[in-house]
Amino acid sequence: MSNRIRERLLRRTRQQLGGTWVKDAYLASWHGLYGAERMVRRRLESSDRLCPRLQVYGRKVHSQNDEDGILEYLFSRIPPRESFFVEIGVGPPWRGGALQDVAKTGLECNCRLLAERGWRGLYLDGESYPASLGVTQGFVTAENINELLVEGGVPEDFDLFSLDIDGNDYWVWKALKYQPSVVIMEYNAAIAATESKTIPYDPEFSWSAHGRTAYYGASLLALKRLAEQKGYTLVYANGVNAFFVLSSLVPNRADFVYERIYRYKDCHAELRGDEVWQEV
Repeated sequence: MSNRIRERLLRRTRQQLGGTWVKDAYLASWHGLYGAERMVRRRLESSDRLCPRLQVYGRKVHSQNDEDGILEYLFSRIPPRESFFVEIGVGPPWRGGALQDVAKTGLECNCRLLAERGWRGLYLDGESYPASLGVTQGFVTAENINELLVEGGVPEDFDLFSLDIDGNDYWVWKALKYQPSVVIMEYNAAIAATESKTIPYDPEFSWSAHGRTAYYGASLLALKRLAEQKGYTLVYANGVNAFFVLSSLVPNRADFVYERIYRYKDCHAELRGDEVWQEV
């Protein structure tokens, strides 16, 4: 193999799996790109570091996108404390451009696969669902979030918090007094990567009342900054949801570079330009 091909393979492997992980050019030379990827993954799995290219683990079972696979990977590296989740904002799946009968299909959400594997948890949503699905109905605000979790019997050291309420997401997380190991937050990918802003807090905000436009939630940068204040590291974003892990559980925090994580910025409709935002 020529030096030029070897170096090209090495660069590509670094781009896919994180530049600090592949240091030996002979790794790509002897094993090729895919062999190098396998070897790098094995090295990561034998250490306490998280892979900085989490997209390679993503897969969909019951989640909206690839969240099921990301959670599988994260909790294979981070031992659950209580095997308990809180998911706020669930829904019926969309198929063929139409909502499905949730009583037949079950929920489309981030934590269903964990529940099927024995986790306990609390589902909260503003809509009413069949009792068999175990969803507690409640309109979540910054004022009542902690009270709702207490009423739901949530342990202090629960593991996963998933929030998707199409509105006051930033403010509800800011008000949360718990510190789960992993947090999933929906973000507004229509907002530029360099802007840190959210909708102003209004406890009665309703996305549907605003015509289900691109006016909702907060930018990824706003959530990243809030996460850092609360002791979390942004580890992945898929264009809809962002994943944060307690920084104390991420020894290689420097490998998670915001500019590399921010992707899919053209996923959603453009903003009109007359919306009212609050910089944070």
